[in-house]
Amino acid sequence: MPRCIAAVIGAGLVYLAEQLLADDFARCAVADFAWTAAAIGAIFGTGRAVRASRAEDRLVWLLFLAGSVSWLIGQLVRDATEIGGFPLRSPLLADLGFMTAAPLWAIAFVLLLRRHGQRLTLYALVLDVGAVVLTLAASVTLYLGTTLASDIGRDPQATAVAVLYPLLYVAATAAALSAVWGLPLREPRGAVTALFFGLGLNALAFVLYLPANIAGTFKAGTPIDALWIVGIGAIGIAGAQWVEEREDGRNSRLSGAAIHLSRMVLPGVVAVACSVLLVFANIRTIPERFADQIDGAVALTVLVLATRAGLALYTNWQLGERERRRAEELAVLYDVGLATAGELSLDELASLIAREATALTETDGAMVALAEEGQGFIVRAVHNAPALGLRSSVGEDLRGIALESLRTRDVVVANAYRDHPDSNPALHGLIASAIAAPLVAHGEIVGTLTAYVARPRVFSEETRRLVRLYAAQAAIAIANAALLAETRRLARDDDLTGVLNRRSLLERLEVQIADATRHGETFGVVLCDVDGLKGVNDSAGHLVGNEVLRTLARAMRQATRAEDVVARFGGDEFVILLPRTGPLPAQAIVGRIAARLREERYMWAGQSNELPRASFGISWFPIDGRDADALISTADARMYEDKARSRATRLVAAAEAD
Repeated sequence: MPRCIAAVIGAGLVYLAEQLLADDFARCAVADFAWTAAAIGAIFGTGRAVRASRAEDRLVWLLFLAGSVSWLIGQLVRDATEIGGFPLRSPLLADLGFMTAAPLWAIAFVLLLRRHGQRLTLYALVLDVGAVVLTLAASVTLYLGTTLASDIGRDPQATAVAVLYPLLYVAATAAALSAVWGLPLREPRGAVTALFFGLGLNALAFVLYLPANIAGTFKAGTPIDALWIVGIGAIGIAGAQWVEEREDGRNSRLSGAAIHLSRMVLPGVVAVACSVLLVFANIRTIPERFADQIDGAVALTVLVLATRAGLALYTNWQLGERERRRAEELAVLYDVGLATAGELSLDELASLIAREATALTETDGAMVALAEEGQGFIVRAVHNAPALGLRSSVGEDLRGIALESLRTRDVVVANAYRDHPDSNPALHGLIASAIAAPLVAHGEIVGTLTAYVARPRVFSEETRRLVRLYAAQAAIAIANAALLAETRRLARDDDLTGVLNRRSLLERLEVQIADATRHGETFGVVLCDVDGLKGVNDSAGHLVGNEVLRTLARAMRQATRAEDVVARFGGDEFVILLPRTGPLPAQAIVGRIAARLREERYMWAGQSNELPRASFGISWFPIDGRDADALISTADARMYEDKARSRATRLVAAAEAD
């Protein structure tokens, strides 16, 4: 703002000085020197932007600098002829620099939009420029046909040059306005807005300059001089502002409402101007050839506006599709987030993650592998494998491009799957492209996610960003599910032996009693006590005693059926729940367990030792009781009977040996 105020004040002082001078030559000299100074300032400003801009923006500002240099060359030629009296072979040499500057600036705006990937905005830019230029051409034609028809015939070449000035600069101004519209909302627009106002003032000056230029009657000392000074000065200000916005972090964004409003205003203004032209051309008497040209220009303008309206409708459709897609993405992330707080098992969660990843990335299938302690990464879920002709690899070791995602801890893309060094050769004919990401939670890789397609595909940066976001969400869900599963295991299982603990056993026993009562079934409760465990602890130590307990628990689980429940009741006591089991089958199971325990060994002092003998007591529901306390109490009593018989047998055997 201070620079803009300074430019306006400077232009005002120049205009005031011109009014104080009575000599036309002196006025011309003051105006020429002021225009030259403004052009030099534009070169310094755009040159500073060239030096400070990044590589991708440098070409844009080189074109702005080239336009400023071209303007200065035109101005120096005019200074040489008007002040220095230097003769020129052709008057066009003085106009060439001014007319070349406008296309250079317009091309710079095109490159600026292209650099930001605004393809549709580039199309809109061409249409906007075309509509404005056609409308201006029709206006100029109407003006020439009604006012300056006699001057056109006297010097057609000078007339063509005079008409080109406003056309070129209005086109450049329209390009600048399209750039103001088309830049992403996050981008600062202060410099581009300054360029728009600078070119707009130049365009206005050349439009006002048109009649005097055609008639050859222009003299310095009019407000047009100030417009040119401020206009070219604003281009230099834009370069300085560009540097400040990027180096100092200044943010001069326009509001989204202002941008959208201006987008709607321009087509409306052009349409109104076309209507006025048609009405004015009909009520004024102008040569027929001019009337035909006006009608043709207006018709083309209407066609351009209709095309632009179609482009706007297409853009709105694209935005709608983008918002729909974004809503689907948010829904997927929301579902995975709900799974974080839910009660899904790891396998269920892995299946959900694979299924939703397929929908999120618009791929044909997905695979999830999870870290298993001591086993590496194991495939836990595969979605949509049959549709691709893939066999299910659940339970197998991880293979494929996900291995690279483990090494790099980043998203890995294989647009050509068969060319990736980690690809699975067996899948080369089934998978064309794939993308993989590590699932990282709390700094640890808890798994991998791989999505694949049957047809070749180039995964965009947007897809990669989505995969990273989704993988982060999925990793948290998996970590929470694993933590929840571990918490439940600790609450359910005995920490030493891995079988159920006392509380879980009593809960299961109550459920079994209710089911057996409802269906009239019988089940058995076995109480097992380890004889001689205290002796192992006293002689070998508690670590060896703990190993004995773990060995006992493992042997019991292996010797029982899948539906049987093994639990540690406390100390060296275990309880085995035998659902839907009568007395004879229960005794057979206990005999099998006892035989298995006699085969087991534990290591101490470098030697293999037999496990201590286990005593067993069995009770049956409902014969021995209808509640947990009664069943366990009966089994406990019978266990002590077995222990007593065993002691008596040992005493008899010892006496006979003596």
